[in-house]
Amino acid sequence: MKKYLLSGISLILAIIVRGQAPAVLTLEWCQQKAVDNYPAYRQYELLTNSSELNIKNLNKNYLPELNINAQASYQSDVTKVPTIIPEFAPEPISKDWYKLTLDLNQVIYDGGTTRQNKNLESIDHQIDAKNLDIELYQLRDRVSQIYFNILVMQQNQSLLKLHKETIEARSKEMESAVRNGVVLASNADILRAEILKTEQKQAEIDLAVSAGLSTLSKLVGEDIPASVSLDMTEPDIVAVPDLSQRLEFGLFSLQETKMDALKKVTGTRQIPRLFAFGQAGIGRPAFDMLSNDFQDFYIVGAKLNWNFWNWNKTRNEKKILDIRKEIILTNQETFATNAGIDLDNKISEILKYNELIKKDAEIVSIRSRIMKTYESQLENGVITSTEYLNELNAETEAKLNLELHRVQLVHAKYDYLATAGKL
Repeated sequence: MKKYLLSGISLILAIIVRGQAPAVLTLEWCQQKAVDNYPAYRQYELLTNSSELNIKNLNKNYLPELNINAQASYQSDVTKVPTIIPEFAPEPISKDWYKLTLDLNQVIYDGGTTRQNKNLESIDHQIDAKNLDIELYQLRDRVSQIYFNILVMQQNQSLLKLHKETIEARSKEMESAVRNGVVLASNADILRAEILKTEQKQAEIDLAVSAGLSTLSKLVGEDIPASVSLDMTEPDIVAVPDLSQRLEFGLFSLQETKMDALKKVTGTRQIPRLFAFGQAGIGRPAFDMLSNDFQDFYIVGAKLNWNFWNWNKTRNEKKILDIRKEIILTNQETFATNAGIDLDNKISEILKYNELIKKDAEIVSIRSRIMKTYESQLENGVITSTEYLNELNAETEAKLNLELHRVQLVHAKYDYLATAGKL
């Protein structure tokens, strides 16, 4: 009884825990969960099963082929045996003929066609798997874009919250001053209007965050609460660009290998093939064409098939494959050039955001010092609420820019890793 009770509790706990994301998300966790949850991920097993079945079918080329054939016919004339003495003339052969046979064909040597086709099937399987690798890698990059978009909006949420709290505090002070007749009521109204404007921005960003988290939840296959925090740890990046780990280069290499394999398959068409054959059956007439009775019969033998001349068709097909291989090489060079340019651009972005963050920090420091002066002046009635809000908005904008550029710097580093094939 105790055993069943513990099992039941474990099952309930598993149901509760399953489908819930951790309180703090990392980009790596989101990417891996998205890959595991992606429907195409199951194609790895399907591709393997399909390739194994194709290999099994190719192996069956070496097994004997059995066919049952039946035939009935009626013909206008048959062979007649001339005779001088009519009394000794053989019985006329019937014009209706019947045959039922079991035919056997056995490949002894097929010129290496089966072996080369098995090699080609293996390469095709690797190409399909590599294409799937690339698709899932692109999914990881897509998750990265969504992740950092949410992160930017969450940073805006935090700053707008502080912005609103600051205005609300000043609004209370201003309302007190209005009641005491120190300042005009319009000064308090301006602050209340700014609070409403800030609430509008908060509502807009809240909806955007909710939509982003909903999309991310669907990709990772787990519920992500609105209160979740996103990790913003900066990744380590290598100083020297290296594109050798891009999956596309592996795909190009496999495509080149496939062209070579296709050339070998094409070359086997002009190699002699040796077969054994056999036939057993019953028919009328059988091998004794002068007999009008049903008889059983059989035949065994071997045959050679050699297509030694096909008007240079094989040679032309090999030339076509060589051209296709050259096209693959040019595609690889084009991809390498574009990827190299993208990598340089990512490095430039990283350097740009590093410089922007330095300037942002200085601007925020200056704006903060100015705000302290403006707060004192507002309390003493030296400036209006509008002048105060203008400077407060400038400080908030500076802080938003700083946080935005910090997120963009981390994002740029992940983009660099993605471009380098190391995401």
